[in-house]
Amino acid sequence: MKKICDALGQSPLFAGLDHQAFNRFCVRVNMRLAWKGEVLANEGDDCTSLGVVVSGQLALQKYASSGDYVTLDLLGPGDVYGEDLIFGHNRVYPLTIEAVTNAKVLVFPRDTLLALLKEQPQLMENFVGFLSDKVQKQNRRINILSQRNLRQKIATYLLDLNRQQSADEDAVRKPEQKVYVSTSSVELPVSKEVAARLLAMPRPSFSRELVRMEKDGLIKVSGRVIWLTDMDGLEGGDSDEDDLD
Repeated sequence: MKKICDALGQSPLFAGLDHQAFNRFCVRVNMRLAWKGEVLANEGDDCTSLGVVVSGQLALQKYASSGDYVTLDLLGPGDVYGEDLIFGHNRVYPLTIEAVTNAKVLVFPRDTLLALLKEQPQLMENFVGFLSDKVQKQNRRINILSQRNLRQKIATYLLDLNRQQSADEDAVRKPEQKVYVSTSSVELPVSKEVAARLLAMPRPSFSRELVRMEKDGLIKVSGRVIWLTDMDGLEGGDSDEDDLD
């Protein structure tokens, strides 16, 4: 039980809470070990608990009847799933949750979470914050996927990553530290294959367009690090590619 309480305490969802606030609830929480490729929830399953990722990586997948799938999002340590379903009128998963690496997940039953939310205003504030962040993330993704061609989708994705990563750096930087930036760069949080799936495009198309963008002086690619050498050009997103391959 101590391991579960310690893992809960490290989750952003429980930030600002003293362990004593939720210690007695830990006995009702389970630690689930998931192997790579294991499905934690299938599309159509009822959502009866909140999942808190402790380690590893999960993918939110949308499968077609043909067996093809699109990766809608990736979850890592500290991320949660089911928060948008567990208290809704329709609690059915609209997608499949699959482990892409070995993972550990805390499974928080609905009644236990509800009781703790009623007791702890800080947890309620954190929970609402998670919901708000999720909506904003989905809106950004919709904006990326709504772009009309490959280049615009990739450019919008890179610019969004740049804003996110810059905000993260600002959050941990000390006030007295000065930053001198001559150019911007981003680091892909996932492999190029996974990034292509997140952008709903074939991996070869993603790679070819990165090469074209580099030749046009918009970016410079070094592994997962991509230098944004022409921010104005990326904002414009012009390309001769009018379809999405």
